[in-house]
Amino acid sequence: MIKTRAALLSCLALAAVAASGAASAAGYVNNRAGWYALTKEAKIGYAQGMNDSLNYVFTDDTLSEALIKRGRTLCLVEQKTTAAGLADQITATYKDDRFANVAPTALYILRMAEVCKKNINAVRLEYGLGPL
Repeated sequence: MIKTRAALLSCLALAAVAASGAASAAGYVNNRAGWYALTKEAKIGYAQGMNDSLNYVFTDDTLSEALIKRGRTLCLVEQKTTAAGLADQITATYKDDRFANVAPTALYILRMAEVCKKNINAVRLEYGLGPL
């Protein structure tokens, strides 16, 4: 279990960088340059697609994965988050040069872990699991 936010950021950033080399097919956005190349509308669409796919609970998800997805979904509904708002959060995170080579998917996971921590932990508690 990762105990600190810095450790979580480091692990996710490393995973995203490693994955970005393998997933460089046309149509995928793998870093800040790819994100900045998108139009505003494309960023919003991309953010919506990420949100939908990353929060869909699959039958083979672990309980922990499913509860994180449920917590994120409840948080986004509670905060009335829009796809445009998600795109803006990703753009804002890319202003930090440490994330220049990180895929927007990893940034989404990082940001939502921060923004939705209360909701994620509440859902985990309902199932007898401790906080993240």
